[in-house]
Amino acid sequence: MKNWVVPAVLLGLAGLGLVAASERAREQMRGLFDQIADGADSLGDFSKFCDEQLGVIQNTLDHLAQALEEEQA
Repeated sequence: MKNWVVPAVLLGLAGLGLVAASERAREQMRGLFDQIADGADSLGDFSKFCDEQLGVIQNTLDHLAQALEEEQA
């Protein structure tokens, strides 16, 4: 079952080597890595937005819980 792992890895590495051999492919890879690096900023912004929204939800739930406790008392 594991006999296919080594040839698959070698084939993948050889493919990456061939891609990196041409200047056009290297430029495309640089562009891809730049897009990923730029995407980290937008991912951080999204994470900050989610944290803020979770805070709003938590405050709302706290107010609802307090109102229910006052109503029961």
